[in-house]
Parts: sequence; structure tokens; C-alpha cells
Amino acid sequence: MTMMVAFLSGMLAAMFAVASLFFIRFWRDTSDRLFFFFSFAFALLALQRVLLMFYAESALAYVPRLIAFALILVAIGEKNRARNR
Repeated sequence: MTMMVAFLSGMLAAMFAVASLFFIRFWRDTSDRLFFFFSFAFALLALQRVLLMFYAESALAYVPRLIAFALILVAIGEKNRARNR
């Protein structure tokens, strides 16, 4: 992995972590589960970027990304279902 790719991957991990912290703050203020799910999803995306730096050849490094996107879809679906009730 080149230095530039590692640097950009680290920057993405840091940005995902910051987004996770913002969503935690919104969840704490509103107690809306959507924000909690988004926070957890962004934390998983940050973890996935770190795993990719160490295990770039492994397909298992992409499992946190899959879980994060599934969690985002579940959160959006749950929010829309709650609104329709």
C-alpha cells in the first residue's frame, strides 16, 4: 500500500469517526434510534477503513461495510415504518 493510499484511508477513517460522534450527539439530544443506528454504521465504516490498511487482501475486511450499509437500510426502513403508524 502506498503512502498516499494509506494517508487517504486514515483520513476517511477519521472522518467516519467524526461523523459517528456527531450522530451520537444527535441521538443523545433526541433519543431517536435513527441517529444511533447511523452512529454505529459510521463507526463500522471507520473500523472497515482501518481493517483495510492491515488486511487489504482479505475479503473479510469488507464485512463491516456490508453490516454498516445494512444497518443504514434498517434504520431508514424503521423510521419510515414508524412514521406511517
